[in-house]
Amino acid sequence: MGSATVTGIASIAVGFGFIAAAFVATNRQETPRAVGYGITAFVFITVIPVILAVFVAAPNPQ
Repeated sequence: MGSATVTGIASIAVGFGFIAAAFVATNRQETPRAVGYGITAFVFITVIPVILAVFVAAPNPQ
């Protein structure tokens, strides 16, 4: 596995941690914090892995 793959997997794992944090913040009725965790989770689970896959793992697709 390349470094882009490992970084993508780690990013997704961190994103799931932020989902758990958003869940806990929601249960404690801390809405602004839950929204922040949710947006951060979205970035870690979707944006970062897609950027890594498109621009790093496959820079010159044939």
